[in-house]
Amino acid sequence: MAATGILAEARDTLAVSLDALQLRVVTDPRNARPLSVMINPPTFTCINNNVADIRFTLLILAAPPGNQDAEDYLITTADTIMNSPISVLDGRPTIVSVGGQDIPAYELTVGISTRRN
Repeated sequence: MAATGILAEARDTLAVSLDALQLRVVTDPRNARPLSVMINPPTFTCINNNVADIRFTLLILAAPPGNQDAEDYLITTADTIMNSPISVLDGRPTIVSVGGQDIPAYELTVGISTRRN
């Protein structure tokens, strides 16, 4: 069953925007791989159930080990996203475990505001 509603629409819009930047986009953690950007499920606040302030956490995943090459990929990819119409609110380096392996990553928070039709 495909997800519907304003949260799914916001996620899909974000995925299309990241894809337009020629980034490999992942929405299912089972498909997380180095050199991809994973969109985590959103958090949100609502006003009268019609207007939503939605936040997504993006994980930019680099290839291990966490050396200068990985850092260069992470900060270059983060800058690419920041230099687009996507509203990046903050970011921080982190480590993500994928298949039992520690992957260097950058965690970005992006914001989308939307309204039900």
